[in-house]
Amino acid sequence: MMADMHAWLDVTAGVAGDMLMGALIDAGADLEQVQRAIRAVVADDITVRREEVTRAGLRATKIHVDVLSSATGTRSAAQLHQTIGGAGLAAQTTELALRALELLVVGYSRGHRLAPEDVALQEVAALDVLADIVGDCEALRLLGLDSVTASPVAVGSGRIRTSHGDLPVPVPAVAELARGWALSWPAPPIEGSPNPESVAPRAARDDDTGDHLPLSGITTGDDGVVTEGPAEMVGRGELGELATPTGMALLRCFAESCQPMPPMTLRAVGVGAGGRDVPGRPNVVRVLVGDRS
Repeated sequence: MMADMHAWLDVTAGVAGDMLMGALIDAGADLEQVQRAIRAVVADDITVRREEVTRAGLRATKIHVDVLSSATGTRSAAQLHQTIGGAGLAAQTTELALRALELLVVGYSRGHRLAPEDVALQEVAALDVLADIVGDCEALRLLGLDSVTASPVAVGSGRIRTSHGDLPVPVPAVAELARGWALSWPAPPIEGSPNPESVAPRAARDDDTGDHLPLSGITTGDDGVVTEGPAEMVGRGELGELATPTGMALLRCFAESCQPMPPMTLRAVGVGAGGRDVPGRPNVVRVLVGDRS
C-alpha cells in the first residue's frame, strides 16, 4: 500500500495567514522559494522575514509580513484574481491561491451583504492578503503533501475595533467561512496578567470610507513599515480575534475535513507563532506532517 504524505493542522489556538505560513516553513518549506512567489504578486511592496520566538514557553517561528508601500486606494476582487493568475506561479500554487481568494471573497460578500464583484480591499490590506495567500499556498506545495485535515478552530470572543466601527468576534467573514466547521474554545489568559489582546489601533487613513473592507489588524510603525498584527479589543476579559478572514479562507482551502489527528508516522512538525504572547495559552498554529498508510 502506498503511503499518503499527510498534514494535520492544529488550529485550536486560532489561525491567521502569517501563523500558518510560519508553521509550514518551520515544517520544512523553503523560505527563499516562498519569498520568490510572494514577490511575483507584490513586487517590492512587501518583505517577509523569519524570527525564532517563544509563545507561552513554546518554541515557534514568527513570520513578519512587512508592507513597505504607502499606496492608497483599493483593489477589487477581480484585480486580485488577475494579479495571482498572471504572476507565473507554479500551477498548483496558482490553483490553490485562486481557490483561497474565492473563499475569502465569498466570505466577505456574504458577511457584509455585498455582491462578490463589489468586494474590494484597501491597498495595504490587499497587499497583505496577496502575500499571505500566495506565500501559504506555495509553502504547502513545497511540502509535497497528498492530503490535509485539521482540528476544530478557535475563533475567539468579544469585540474588536476596525475602521468601520466595533465588530463582534468572530467577524462576519470568519463566521461565514466557519460554516460547517467545528469550533473550539481555548483557555483564557491567566487571571491578573496584562491584557495581551490590547494593541494600538491602526491610524485612520484618508481612504477609510466607502464599501471596501478594512483589515483590522494592520498597523504602521514610526519607520513607515506597515505590518499585520492583532486587532484592538474593545474591553477586557475576552479572547479577542483568534481567527482572521484570510486564515479561515486558507484553512477551508487546504483542509478536506475537520477531524482528530489521524494515525501516521510523523516526519516533521512545524510551529507558527501569532503576534501575541498570551500567558498560559501558546498562540500558535502547528502542522504535523507524516506518512499515512
